Amino acid sequence: MDDASLDEFADAGGDSDADASDGTDGDSAAPAEPATDSDPVDPAASTYAWSEAGAVCTACGESVARRWRDGDDLVCADCKEW
Repeated sequence: MDDASLDEFADAGGDSDADASDGTDGDSAAPAEPATDSDPVDPAASTYAWSEAGAVCTACGESVARRWRDGDDLVCADCKEW
């Protein structure tokens, strides 16, 4: 398997020139329905945080460089429920 750049997939939605070149009229697939305000998308949440200077674990109070999400808190590896 070769490595691929994301740029190779940027226009993967197709264009009219590509559809015409393969002998199809481009109408064979129904268009995707657009998202509406009634279809909210949850924002992405981090699962891990790193701080060169260190940051406080919300469970034990120790200053650590690496903290993981545990519910709404960021905790050290020793306090994380794995």
